[in-house]
Amino acid sequence: MPRAPVSPSLLFFASLCLAACGPAWPTIPSTPSSAAALAPVALVVEPDAGPQAVLDLVSSARASLWMEMYLLTDDGAIAALAGRAAAGCDVRVILEPAPYQQEGANQPAFDRLAAAGADVRWSLSRFTYTHAKAFVVDRARLVVLTLNLTGAGLAGNREYVAIDDDATDVGAAEAIFTADALGASAAPAATDATAGRLVTSPESSRPALLALIAGARSTLALETEELTDRGVLGALLDARARGVALTLAWPGPGAAAAAPFTMLAAAGATVRAVGAPAIHGKVAAADGTALYVGSANLTPTSLDANREIGLLLAQPDTAAEVAAIVAGDAAAGTAPSP
Repeated sequence: MPRAPVSPSLLFFASLCLAACGPAWPTIPSTPSSAAALAPVALVVEPDAGPQAVLDLVSSARASLWMEMYLLTDDGAIAALAGRAAAGCDVRVILEPAPYQQEGANQPAFDRLAAAGADVRWSLSRFTYTHAKAFVVDRARLVVLTLNLTGAGLAGNREYVAIDDDATDVGAAEAIFTADALGASAAPAATDATAGRLVTSPESSRPALLALIAGARSTLALETEELTDRGVLGALLDARARGVALTLAWPGPGAAAAAPFTMLAAAGATVRAVGAPAIHGKVAAADGTALYVGSANLTPTSLDANREIGLLLAQPDTAAEVAAIVAGDAAAGTAPSP
């Protein structure tokens, strides 16, 4: 599917609404400094919380909602976004034009949002895929998801939603979003744009995840849809060699190549294919203290060529919660065939 050119402005109601909701596509904001400690991030776990927990976050926008989304096909999610736009909110959405094996899936959402007055754009061709799933509400709250806004994502899969009210993280996400919307060839001032806890591909997902794995001393718990990256596989095997207890849940061989998983199982890791709930979340918890949650799979494309958005958190309670969920999911799964 060809990528449509980026237009200078799209489909806001009228100049009065623009004045009330703010100008279209401002200059890239600077990342605010934070004198206080980083605000804690809240975690929503799906399918336990149910779809309304995510839809309510969308509907909570009162002034603005900026989103990057790989797949947007759920009618309730599209309606919530369109409703915010029709109410005069500054709704800006960047969509992947050709999701893998689902080319054209986002066209109905694009059309409905544009008709409702949202500024909706196709993502940059410089990324293999815009695989991110994130949005900023009222320029004050960053929501990072592992799930797409699809029926399976909202009601069925194992997924995670991180709710982050820290000004540094929100500002960094806005910088990435604005650069992507304007068609910048790279995120401006990448060290600033990925400040705080924000982790993005292609800028910083690989080093952040490798450092998380290399830093583990006792336990690692991961859920991922795919694991094909040699660097990540090597880091996980190294962790096993130094005695780290590794638990990994994945969807099974129908969803991804099995060889890396069987290699890890042979090295003594607890590796389980889990069918219910279907594993789509992308999380990694080290030693019950540090946590990655975001959109990146453990593949070269995801780490180096896609637009991905995640958070790297030093939040022991949340990391321990995720590790317990991974262990519970793995306990219900099956080991890969040797």
